[in-house]
Amino acid sequence: MAELTVFATTYNLNTRGAGLASSHLQHWLHPAFKGDATGSTTAPDLIVIGVQELIPLHESLSGFGATFIANFQHAIVTALNTLAASLFPAHTASFRSVAPGPDFKSTSIGSIILLVFHNTQTVPSHKLGRPSIACLGLGLGSTYGLDFWSGDRGGYGMGNKGAVGLRLPINRGTENEDFWESFTFIGAHLAAHDKNLAERNANYRQILSSMLFTPSSSLDKPLRVWQTSHIVFVGDLNYRLAAAPTGLEEALKESSLLPNRDQQELDSGDASALAKERQKLVALDTLRQQQAQGKAFTFLTEGDLKTFAPTYKRLIGQVDGYNKKRRPGYTDRVLFASYRGPKGSPNEFSEASTERSPLLDVTEEQDSFHSVQIEKYDSIPDLTVSDHKPVYALIKIPTPAKDSQNRYASQHSTPFLPFPSAMSPPATDALSLGVRRAVSQVVDRTVGLTWYATLALGAGNLIAGLLVEGLLMIVALTWWMGLW
Repeated sequence: MAELTVFATTYNLNTRGAGLASSHLQHWLHPAFKGDATGSTTAPDLIVIGVQELIPLHESLSGFGATFIANFQHAIVTALNTLAASLFPAHTASFRSVAPGPDFKSTSIGSIILLVFHNTQTVPSHKLGRPSIACLGLGLGSTYGLDFWSGDRGGYGMGNKGAVGLRLPINRGTENEDFWESFTFIGAHLAAHDKNLAERNANYRQILSSMLFTPSSSLDKPLRVWQTSHIVFVGDLNYRLAAAPTGLEEALKESSLLPNRDQQELDSGDASALAKERQKLVALDTLRQQQAQGKAFTFLTEGDLKTFAPTYKRLIGQVDGYNKKRRPGYTDRVLFASYRGPKGSPNEFSEASTERSPLLDVTEEQDSFHSVQIEKYDSIPDLTVSDHKPVYALIKIPTPAKDSQNRYASQHSTPFLPFPSAMSPPATDALSLGVRRAVSQVVDRTVGLTWYATLALGAGNLIAGLLVEGLLMIVALTWWMGLW
């Protein structure tokens, strides 16, 4: 199989999923179809979509959002195939969902959705192995609450924050040779608010310790996040700027780059000045700072953040502008790691990802094909439905080097990341994780249904619903005590 192009994107919809029209979806997904050097358009091989806050929290926690999620996935497929048909009228690329399945529940937790599609022409179904799905709640009961539920290991909390993962083996060999690689896709929504930096780091460590994937073979143990060939990690990670961007107002503006953002019609002087100002913003990014200190995301890398302004907290309906009550941040991110680690990555903190994997023999002749490349990393500032801007990355994964020893001829055995053993957190106890998961799901439903009922009693107003509930409780107590 030739090199793979992965389009990965993330969008926090601020519970405004119902306001997304088909035109919005097509505008969001259009960057997946890139132009090459000859001017022709090419379609991606894999599409990874992470969505947060798709619907109101009370609907997602109560379980009433399944139909809307199913309809949203159908709308995404329609948008992708509409774009493909308009761009490739003679030879239409078509996309099919890898997951979720018919129940539309398996790749979501709360209002956090992960959708993965494959191009049926370039990655046909017979090249796909058995997918494995994992979900992890990171809300209340995960990193705070009762003492025995706190800490970096074993936390499984409510689904208001969390992560969804999909592990997919893909046979990238030719017709005469099998070469399996495993792809792990993670969509996450981590702890919010400026003060909760340590909690976000703990969320990341919990994903490493508690997200387990069922192996392709029943004889193998569950697989950890890094036991894979490639990882694509998308989501609203909620890392903000370390300080207010005072004096960097020009770096926060996007309108000067529109409508021809791809061409960036700025003269070299303006472009250089903007890059310097944006670099000052990036220096304030707390995720990069935590990477530098080895506290989170240390084996993942990403593209150049200077290509766009912080994506949160934006003014709904406007290209430019930020809510002055919140500190801006590069909250929405796409990161990745590969056993074919990228060379010359702009992220200097990902030392592990730049090492050559000991699992792969690469000759000097093949060395030019060694590295994964980020072809583009950007936001879509003129999509103004939410108080976040969507972010996307185009990642090119090279053709596998010749496997002379035929070590990866089965989906049960794929090359893994060169993950340093010193960074490996202890695994969560499966029984403890199962108990926590069950309790957290009960809490999700209880909170969601109660919240839903309160809104219903108040005709959509939470305060009114609480007053009605209080009045009904007083009446019930009065009757029970025999006073009425």
